[in-house]
Amino acid sequence: MQEILFRFLTWCVRRAIRRERPQIVAVAGSVGKSSTKLAVGIALNDADAFSGVRTSAKNYNNELGVPLTILDRHAPGRSVLAWMGLVARAKMLAVGFGKIGAKTLVLEYGTDHPGDLHHLISIAKPDVAVLTAIGAEHTEFFGSLEAVAQEERDIIRALGPDGIAVLNTDDSAVFAAKDETRGTVVTFGESPDADVRLLSYRVVVDGQNPESSGLDIHINTYGTNAQFRITGVFGKPHALAVSAALAVVIGLDDDIHAAIQRLRDQYHGMIGRTRLIEGIKRTMLLDDTYNSSPLAALSAIRDLSAFPVQEGKKRIAALGDMLELGTMSEEAHREVGKVVAEAGIDMLVACGTLAHVVRDAAIGAGMPEDHAFAFAKSPEAGLFIQERLREGDVVLIKGSQGVRMEKITKELMAHPERAKELLVRQSDEWEGR
Repeated sequence: MQEILFRFLTWCVRRAIRRERPQIVAVAGSVGKSSTKLAVGIALNDADAFSGVRTSAKNYNNELGVPLTILDRHAPGRSVLAWMGLVARAKMLAVGFGKIGAKTLVLEYGTDHPGDLHHLISIAKPDVAVLTAIGAEHTEFFGSLEAVAQEERDIIRALGPDGIAVLNTDDSAVFAAKDETRGTVVTFGESPDADVRLLSYRVVVDGQNPESSGLDIHINTYGTNAQFRITGVFGKPHALAVSAALAVVIGLDDDIHAAIQRLRDQYHGMIGRTRLIEGIKRTMLLDDTYNSSPLAALSAIRDLSAFPVQEGKKRIAALGDMLELGTMSEEAHREVGKVVAEAGIDMLVACGTLAHVVRDAAIGAGMPEDHAFAFAKSPEAGLFIQERLREGDVVLIKGSQGVRMEKITKELMAHPERAKELLVRQSDEWEGR
């Protein structure tokens, strides 16, 4: 029944797309999709109801989420009436009674299995395609990193001669796609050759007003230098998301200065994705609990190692299992443990079925045994950290969805009453799991 329903929604939105021909900006990649999608929407002024720009909500990036964005609806959940309303809206749109209501759609395209991206492209073929990065993700189903790369690059191959490919110059697997498109290529990254070059990014912590803490970014694009702060976030992924968004603006020949102003004022990241949260005992939490993959985990560890702390204060990495990696799983977890030690992190708290693999790898790479710990479940890990936390410490919390690392963040946050506002998976349905 579900498959029939999804096919019907797909058929309806395809008809609407072909009739109205909105501009499609699609974002794909192994990591950074949601943050980049958010940044692109802000840069193109989706906050203005008259701009005609609509950005997909939450992680609406699959066979249901993409049609929902086009239909301008939220997931009905278990409500029969909501599903009936969705079907009615789709049917009316398909036959021309009603419109999509947007001139530009900023969509996120995710892939769990081979062919997923091709299906989403068949629903809404992109005019602008952004490819963020390519790394080990869902290799349980793809089998190899090269298979993942081939799937992700489909979004670039799909562009027509008038299309715009926005590529990350720092990722060789992404940048190789420049030879696979008939469209115009606009690049972003730290490379000197990037059209939007990320010159620097630096976390700034304001102890007196934590909410003004964030990331100072310095970019250069076609001779124009810009320095600005985005608040509430940390780490390179946000700097790259903003850079990618500005590359889209350049490709579309929009106002770069207005886009920068909007990003400075409106971009605060998405919950659970490298967000700064005030912790108990005057500490700082680096909340990255939405999900995890090897590429994202290694990036977060490096951001933690560069995070400013006073002398004598600790950098703590609370890392949960990375799931759906198949035969690459143990090797990927060993690499994470090794990098934790090499990065000089003061304490490791690993969670999940492969926690011992991460801990043993960290110890093997030089971390003292009494600085590395392994737990089966996140709640007990949260209590362990809470007992050892001291003023001025910084804690990175990251893991795949199934490990529920947000429970650690909730244990350590200064204002747990704001958990539903600031943390992922806080609905009654999730709380019961």
